[in-house]
Amino acid sequence: MKLREYLRSNSMPQCKFAQKVGRSQGYISLVVSGRYILKGKMARQWAEATNFHVTPHDLNAEDYPNPTDGLPPEHQRLLNPA
Repeated sequence: MKLREYLRSNSMPQCKFAQKVGRSQGYISLVVSGRYILKGKMARQWAEATNFHVTPHDLNAEDYPNPTDGLPPEHQRLLNPA
């Protein structure tokens, strides 16, 4: 799920998510619009802030090329049920 979709589906304004991740609303806007791509660890931290509804792969497919990259095992199982 893209961050834009997550924010919409949870009726969460960018400013509220910004407080959650310790960034400005403008920074969130840059990421949502695709003008800025989160790098490495920050993509994982933001994914964690969404309870992994938005995955590190959704935020940065270059650093996390596989859909389950950067996910804790319990969330990997949800994407790939056995």
